[in-house]
Amino acid sequence: MTNLTIQLLAEMIDEPYRPTPIRQLPSKKRKQYQADAVRSTREKVEAALDSGIVLPTRQHVRDALTDAALHILRSEGDQADVVRQALVSVFGDAADVALEKIEAEKIEPRFFRSA
Repeated sequence: MTNLTIQLLAEMIDEPYRPTPIRQLPSKKRKQYQADAVRSTREKVEAALDSGIVLPTRQHVRDALTDAALHILRSEGDQADVVRQALVSVFGDAADVALEKIEAEKIEPRFFRSA
C-alpha cells in the first residue's frame, strides 16, 4: 500500500498517521533518502554562500576555521607557524604530508576564496 492509502486508512480509524521512520526503511530507500537530504543541504549552503551568509552550524564553523588556516598557510601570514605547530601536534611526523597537500592545493577551501 502507498503512504496515501495508509494515511487515509489511519484517518478512517481516528489514528494519527506516522510515516515509517528513516531507520526502518529498506536499505535502498534509506540510502536514497540520505542522498536526497545531502543534496538538499548542499544546495541550501550554495544558495546561502551566493547571498553571503551561511548558518553558523558546528560543521560550517569548522569549515570556516579550516578555510582561515588554509589561507594563513598559503599566504605565509603572521600566524602560519602556529597553524603548522597545530598540524604537528595532531599529525606528528605525518604533518609534512598534510602541509604538502595544502601547498599543492589538493585541499580546497569550502567557503573562503582568496584572491
